[in-house]
Amino acid sequence: MKTLIVTEKPKVAERIAKSLGKSVKKQFRNKVPYYEVGENIVAPAVGHIYGLKEKNAKWTYPVFDIEWVPAYEVNEGSSFTKGYLNNLKFLAKKCGKFINACDFDIEGSVIGFNAIKYACNVDPFGENVYRMKFSTITKDAIIRAYENLDPIQREMVNAGLARHTLDWYWGINLSRALTTSIKKAGRYVTLSIGRVQGPALKILAGREKEIRAFVTEPYWEIEQIAKENKNNKKISSLHEKGKFKDEKEAKEVKEKCGDKTTVSKVVKKKFKHAPPHPFDLTTLQTEAYKQLKVDPRKTLEIAQDLYTSGFISYPRTSSQQLPDDINFREILTKLSKNENYEHLCEMLLSKEKLAPNNGKKTDPAHPAIHPTGEKAKGLSAENKKIYDLIVHRFLAAFGDFATRETVKILFDNNSEIFVAKGTRTTDPGWHILYGKYAKFEEEELPKLEEGEVLDVIEIKIHAKETKPPKRYTPASIIREMEKNNLGTKATRSQIIDILFKRNYVDGRSLEVTQLGLDVVETMDKFCPEVMSIDLTRKFEDEMKKISVKDYTSEKVLVEGREMVTKISAEFKENELKIGKALAESVSETSKKQNVVGKCKDCGGDLMLRQGKYGNFIGCGSYPKCKFTMSLPQGMIKKEGECEECGNAMVVRIIKGKRPWKFCINPNCGTRKEAEEKRKAFKEKYYKGDEKEKNKKDM
Repeated sequence: MKTLIVTEKPKVAERIAKSLGKSVKKQFRNKVPYYEVGENIVAPAVGHIYGLKEKNAKWTYPVFDIEWVPAYEVNEGSSFTKGYLNNLKFLAKKCGKFINACDFDIEGSVIGFNAIKYACNVDPFGENVYRMKFSTITKDAIIRAYENLDPIQREMVNAGLARHTLDWYWGINLSRALTTSIKKAGRYVTLSIGRVQGPALKILAGREKEIRAFVTEPYWEIEQIAKENKNNKKISSLHEKGKFKDEKEAKEVKEKCGDKTTVSKVVKKKFKHAPPHPFDLTTLQTEAYKQLKVDPRKTLEIAQDLYTSGFISYPRTSSQQLPDDINFREILTKLSKNENYEHLCEMLLSKEKLAPNNGKKTDPAHPAIHPTGEKAKGLSAENKKIYDLIVHRFLAAFGDFATRETVKILFDNNSEIFVAKGTRTTDPGWHILYGKYAKFEEEELPKLEEGEVLDVIEIKIHAKETKPPKRYTPASIIREMEKNNLGTKATRSQIIDILFKRNYVDGRSLEVTQLGLDVVETMDKFCPEVMSIDLTRKFEDEMKKISVKDYTSEKVLVEGREMVTKISAEFKENELKIGKALAESVSETSKKQNVVGKCKDCGGDLMLRQGKYGNFIGCGSYPKCKFTMSLPQGMIKKEGECEECGNAMVVRIIKGKRPWKFCINPNCGTRKEAEEKRKAFKEKYYKGDEKEKNKKDM
């Protein structure tokens, strides 16, 4: 009998097949690929091909009677999974041994478990079922994993099944409760809240409330501008008090100052700057956002693509450690063949010992993210940027300590003390290896001697105001969620994406909408457990314990059902009150999300509309004003402002096709440029007759 190897994605199936033998026979069944390699058949799933669904579905809550069914029966958008599921069913009949080669984590364990249990109709814990474990999809790693198969990790599977079940209990029941409450108040809109969504939104709302409640206060700073004796270079220093809350006092200090200032003290201090730790997923996402302005969700998507292409190790890891069993010299030798990294790799290869600056965070399944050394061919511009960041981080982790020096100069001007500070790098060390990503403030002060007297050019008073705290960014909220143990490394960016889709947050800096604030306030008033960070953290801790046999999934699910039942009772008791509390902000937020500018005819609000003949922009003053502007078909949503003309930018989304972002102003230069790029893309990728081009129109 043959062996069926089940992978998580089609690209991984192809790489595993090609690694296991030279004679690979690629087959198709209903356009779904699979591979025959000797006695092995390698066949892919496409992520989750099974999902949870309520038995005997009725619109009520709470409900807990659920089962695993094909994903296409749960969600119309998953219809593409049907062919892959049927392919596994067909191939399983030929096989007597089964290997789960999905990603070695909780999600991959669940995907493979369900595929083998339901599609293959085999006991997934049976003696003829095995697990492949690998962190890179290189030929050597795959062969090692194939030759050293493990039994199925029952605890990892149980932890994953418990998480999916608990999230279903929480998400479906409470979203139904919230939507029902809104309907009671006469509004027909779907609202959602989830086990991690709620606490994440509460963190964001807490910051938003701080910002809205913030009252600016005036303060004054005093700057002394002196002139160096040797080179006539200007030297700026600030009064040691910093902020003066009384303008009168600041003016008195200024009046006291003379036209000479004396260097009273020079303090120099050198310090060692340690190399960065290797990337775990969260630090990759935050660094990519900081350095490249790439959204965390997009960074994960790109990293996953780089992994399945064999260019980097598994990205969904919590580890900041590179273990000794990784052949660092081999990776560096391979990377050195790329001219962009050749010199840097040679620097490291000349070392007697290669020891990365490992961090404290660990992951039992996978090491820190690192390049495999495989030649990264055919990368898109975005993928190339993320890959380059990962390579430089890997190199920098092996670098020597850098040395930096801080200089602090104190000036005495008629007993008023002014301070100048500067920091410079004296030995770059690992900074060289991190390249353009090693961005540090370099301010070198002139060499002055204590007792030296300088001419004062000017004493300035700067009037300033205190500023409110900054809003979270998509990257900083992920760090905060990790700190509070909310969600998993793989799902945090998805949670933030859901908050955007539900109109709870808006903008690149995450501004909580009035609807988002009202949801938090209303839940805190009537159902506080929905927003509880502590409760969510408790469940996260318990699910982690399941994977190491310190807790049972049955106990977690019993606790989950009890809590959802309690919250549901609170909802039912207050449905109308909850609905009324949210109804107005639902309407206002929806309106605000659809306003794209001012009408050129009447000055009213231009709004995104959908009519009998499709999408269009219409005036909010209709029927008094009948201004309209047509839009392309598909899902249209507002996404920021045009940097060139200030009008709204919108994005058109059609499943399976590239999003098209454009300015609503038909005369804007960016609009014309976007249309030209779109045309060029079509000509490059959709060659053939005009019918086919039209069919595949962007």
